[in-house]
Amino acid sequence: AVVSTQSTGEDIEKVIMHHIHDQQYTSALNTLRKKRNPELFYKHVPTLMKYIPRNTVDVLEQFGRSLDPQKLLPSFIHCKTADQKEQALRYLEFVVFNNKCKDEAIHNFLLSLFVQQEDESLLIDFLRKTDANVDRKYALRLCSEHKKWKACCYIYTKMGLYEEAVKLALTKLGDVFEAENTASYAQDFSPDDHEMIKKLWLMIARHVVEKEDDIKRVMDFINRGDQVLKIEDILPFFKDFVYIKDFKEAICKSLEVYNQNINQLNEDMRDATESAERIHNDINNLKSKNCVVEASKKCYLCDIPLLTRSFYVFPCSHMFHTACLVKEITQYLTKRRSEEVTKLYKVLMNLKDDEKTRTERYRNSKAQLDDIIAEECLLCGEHMISTIDKPFLPQDEDEYELLKQEWA
Repeated sequence: AVVSTQSTGEDIEKVIMHHIHDQQYTSALNTLRKKRNPELFYKHVPTLMKYIPRNTVDVLEQFGRSLDPQKLLPSFIHCKTADQKEQALRYLEFVVFNNKCKDEAIHNFLLSLFVQQEDESLLIDFLRKTDANVDRKYALRLCSEHKKWKACCYIYTKMGLYEEAVKLALTKLGDVFEAENTASYAQDFSPDDHEMIKKLWLMIARHVVEKEDDIKRVMDFINRGDQVLKIEDILPFFKDFVYIKDFKEAICKSLEVYNQNINQLNEDMRDATESAERIHNDINNLKSKNCVVEASKKCYLCDIPLLTRSFYVFPCSHMFHTACLVKEITQYLTKRRSEEVTKLYKVLMNLKDDEKTRTERYRNSKAQLDDIIAEECLLCGEHMISTIDKPFLPQDEDEYELLKQEWA
């Protein structure tokens, strides 16, 4: 039968349907190629992929970016035969690598096709090139279902799950070299996580000792330049009775390091002891230290002559009345500490004039108060530093007005 083509889209579709009905798939494809109507492609490509997948993909590639790969995706989902899947993979590779498609659905479906390939290196190569556009959790589940363990190791590593990657490389692959690569990768990208890095190398060392009984290889781990592992780390993995000739040198080296550390600790202890003795002597000297206070000296807080009441003199030469110092320092203490100072000061005031009560209680209260308010100078110590960001004038308006009146 001779079919005459017309210019309308409805007639073109009838022609295509007629070719498909007569199993003239190449003619139907040629009609699609000539008329260049994307909607007709989306409708009939599923059928053409079923019968002439290679020719169909050739035409799809000719159209390049003018076709939406997302709308063509259903055409490839129903591919069953090896040839159909091969051609679907070819087109999607073209879309991803030539047309620079970033769509996640396209990448995930292409991944599902690579997973079905026998050569796992193709899958890993695809993951390396398109890792950012693939759903890693979906990829991990798919690779696990198809027992693509090396690809699983790669995905775990990119997700930062280094322990899982090393464990999988050792248990499923039995590939110590792959596990070493993962540990080295983790060391490069997380150099400060020493605990995790050491754990990875210990997992590998344990496998080598217990499963492969390769002492020489374990010694290579110890002799690495980064010195992550030491001989004492892996000794628990060995059997109770084992010849030490293979790691005698490592044991001797470890003992030398321990000896150096012990010597260093002894030196540190001597230094600490000497420092403690000097501090103790300084404290004793301070207890017996005295100074001459002239009658003209005044309190640095109230500007009243110092000798009119009890006072404190600090090594820096600052002098304060006890009452002034107590009142001022409570502003910088915690609530509990401030209440404690106030209570101690009241106790001392009640006891000072009573000779019968100036006993143990008075001395204890006085010592406690000294420990708090005389620990350091109010004007030179940390209390003054802590107020560096405090405004000179009060923020409250009422307090500000009251201060103005006092200064007036």
